Amino acid sequence: MNIQYLGEHLFPGQMGKMFMWFSFLASILATIFYLVSFYRKNSGRIVIIGARCFYLVHAAMLVSVAAVLYYLIGNHYFEYAYVWQYSSLSLPVEYIISCFWAGQEGSFLIWAIFQALIGAVVLFRARDWEFPVMAVVSFSQVFVTSMLLGVNFLGMKIGGSPFMLLCETVGNVAGTIFQEKNYLTLLVDGNGLNPLLENIWMTIHPPILFLGYALALIPFAYTIASFMKKDHQGWISRTLPWTLLCLAVLGAGILLGGAWAYVSLTFGGFWAWDPVENSSLVPWMTLVAGLHFSMVARKQNFAFFSAFLFTALSYVLVLYASYLTRSGVLANTSAHSFGDNGMTTQLLTFLLTFFLMLIVLLGINFKKIQERRVDILFSREFWIFIGGVIIVLSAFQILLTTSIPVINSIFGTGIAPPVDPVGFYNRWQLPYALLIAGLIAFCQFLGYNGNDPRQFFRKLLFPLILSTLICVPFVVAGIVTRLNFILLLFFIFFALLSSLYNMIFQVTKPRNAAALITHIGFITFLMGALLTFSNSKTISTNTSRFDLGDAKTNAENLMLAKNDTLYMDGFYVVYTDKKVKGNTTEYQIDFLKWKNRKFEYAFSLFPSVNIHPKMGAVYNPDTRHLLFRDYYTYISYAGKDIDYIVIKVIVNPYIKILWIGAIVMIAGFVYAFRKRLRTRWINST
Repeated sequence: MNIQYLGEHLFPGQMGKMFMWFSFLASILATIFYLVSFYRKNSGRIVIIGARCFYLVHAAMLVSVAAVLYYLIGNHYFEYAYVWQYSSLSLPVEYIISCFWAGQEGSFLIWAIFQALIGAVVLFRARDWEFPVMAVVSFSQVFVTSMLLGVNFLGMKIGGSPFMLLCETVGNVAGTIFQEKNYLTLLVDGNGLNPLLENIWMTIHPPILFLGYALALIPFAYTIASFMKKDHQGWISRTLPWTLLCLAVLGAGILLGGAWAYVSLTFGGFWAWDPVENSSLVPWMTLVAGLHFSMVARKQNFAFFSAFLFTALSYVLVLYASYLTRSGVLANTSAHSFGDNGMTTQLLTFLLTFFLMLIVLLGINFKKIQERRVDILFSREFWIFIGGVIIVLSAFQILLTTSIPVINSIFGTGIAPPVDPVGFYNRWQLPYALLIAGLIAFCQFLGYNGNDPRQFFRKLLFPLILSTLICVPFVVAGIVTRLNFILLLFFIFFALLSSLYNMIFQVTKPRNAAALITHIGFITFLMGALLTFSNSKTISTNTSRFDLGDAKTNAENLMLAKNDTLYMDGFYVVYTDKKVKGNTTEYQIDFLKWKNRKFEYAFSLFPSVNIHPKMGAVYNPDTRHLLFRDYYTYISYAGKDIDYIVIKVIVNPYIKILWIGAIVMIAGFVYAFRKRLRTRWINST
């Protein structure tokens, strides 16, 4: 039945689809023209100009697609499925912006735009590497933009269009509002964002993360281009600035995701080892390993194979992360993955194409990149290489466990994921963290190309003794009690003191200030994570006269009737007020201190409950940030007929150390990027 609907705004959607197809076709032509320009040296100026023009048209069309989508979202054209699914009239402006990447189509679009714009920078900066590098970038854009076409080809779904009409998502309009010509008058509002995404961090976290994903393409492109050019050494100096920038941006994106989890989710922490979290962390780790292997390869004529493999593999793992997140394979194991939208085959094709491209070229060139390896035990480059290997092993453990649903799907096995993922991953990752901290410490006193063992051990003596002395108060005070945590704390102090010692007194030459800053930041982050995880405690033991059901619930929750005052770990807490704003009910909980025979006000917290029409009750925590601890509070249950709440309060000490370390680490990568970029510009002029 063909119904002519009234009031639909079809023209912008048609323009968006047209721009999308122009972008897709331009990326194909750019790939072909760049390959011809590279392999046919006498192809002529017209082919080179054509390659550049097609790529720039591709990028311009993607930006135009984004502009159209923002126009539809901003004007609340709910006849479009994407707009209806993720926006609503009541959303504030900052969350309207978040609607752009809330769904699969929008997230693919922001990823494609970032890759296109970064590729445009490479186009103007790559010089004699332009043709092979841009051929790889354009080829990747073919796949990414195909994810936005939204067509069926030979029975297979090719992408999903953000410009699909809502009525097109219904197979049979009978019994729906779409049997009415004026259905738009009945469609008064959109579905709106998931309440958990209505947070300022989710306005920042996804685009930064996708920018990091996009930047990972450039080191991959340079490694593939080095095989095409048969230049197995020159690619490293050109890749390092992009690698450092990717590590800074992707690392920032991951940390912003942790900040969102800390203020929005009710597990009381910043990292839950969720499969989607893990899938973004693993590419960052392998790229860190690739960076260290590349540094070794530049200093000595070995580790080239490892540098090639793990620098390029990071982008392949980004594609694998996209497959895990979007194929629906993690639907039962991850709190924030997308469901299966029918593009699993397309995602796998994208992933396998780039993985096989890397493996085949590595295999063909294996003998050419075989290194003459001279192992010098007391040399910095040897232990940097070992550090890279440990990072790879750590990443592999995370990847293997995260991939259990994929393994079960492929082989029909029934392997169960960890019941307690936080405890499981923490136990496995602790030895790797200990080894990495120890290697950071040792390498501070090692020079390149061999060292005197006696001088080396003599340099170690002072930080070893001082680290031991600093650890003692932490053990005596009971801050760290378990033996494995004590060992890790010792190596953390050992690494931190060694790095500071090298920074102040320049133990080895040349001194890499950027590496020192980055390592100090990482070690500080590790210290904050250790002290926070080992000292977090729930203080909301139920002291009311009402039983909450079982011993565990009573041990971790406190029931508060309105205006009732109960004691809790040095405070007296009282539920004083609540305010209803739309679907959200915000509760005021005052924390008081008993001093001089009277209550003195300390602070208030405002956890809330969002009763979402489709998701049910969504609990939003609130946190009081003090210098040495955070009081993290959320509603476990809110009474309906009787005005009372059940709250859970978690104290997180030392978490500020964690965030300070994270900021310093990212700053170190940015500083290293600026140094490498300045060197590249000087060398190219």
